[in-house]
Amino acid sequence: MKLDSRKEDVLGFVVRDYIGTAFPVSSGRIAAYKATGARSPATIRSVMLELNDAGYLYQPHTSAGRAPTEKGYRYFIEHLMSVRQPEAEIRERLDKIIESMGREADLAFEELSRVMAGHLKLFSGIGFLDSKEKFFGKGLAEVLRAPEFMEQNLAAEFAGFTESIAKNLADFGSGEGEDFEPAFHVRGFGAVSVFFDDDNFGRCAIFSAGPKRMNYEKAASVLKYAAKDIKSKKKKNVGRRNN
Repeated sequence: MKLDSRKEDVLGFVVRDYIGTAFPVSSGRIAAYKATGARSPATIRSVMLELNDAGYLYQPHTSAGRAPTEKGYRYFIEHLMSVRQPEAEIRERLDKIIESMGREADLAFEELSRVMAGHLKLFSGIGFLDSKEKFFGKGLAEVLRAPEFMEQNLAAEFAGFTESIAKNLADFGSGEGEDFEPAFHVRGFGAVSVFFDDDNFGRCAIFSAGPKRMNYEKAASVLKYAAKDIKSKKKKNVGRRNN
């Protein structure tokens, strides 16, 4: 069901703010940032209550603000977020790494994973779905320091996901679907993967994963750019070898 614009404004602000701070968001904070057309705190509180009752937000503590539920994150992903061109600095870094991929592929994949993990602050890398044992991933230790993973069961579940990354990536995104279209997982923790086919490596998935409040917009934008960059650079390299 599509929400009206007032609810979308409030939900979008709550999701983005909570992703950045990990603190529940109050109606006063929303009003102070004029995120909803300068509506009054009372009006915003009413909208937040409606979103709460509909299952998009919840109140972690008494007398606290609201945070997104899994339903709220999914609505944000499906209707409110946008996948854009990443910042120039990360594009340049990815371009440089991918340029070297033809000469030293494994080293390039390791560096690609490290750079994406550092930029996104998420467990990130690339996996090859036709070769279950071949994947590259970086950033796990930093991600496990997120406050959400103080819950041991969730931390153990996430660690298990990383240990079987290639299989889980295929399960999350099915490995089918259109090339370069991000696939999302929001259940317990979050994950974004972008699939594409490569003549040498077969079906590939570039991925990032972390707490449920991970920055899905930023991750999807970087992963989609990197996947397209790999595909285009390899085509150019093949063209040069054939000339």
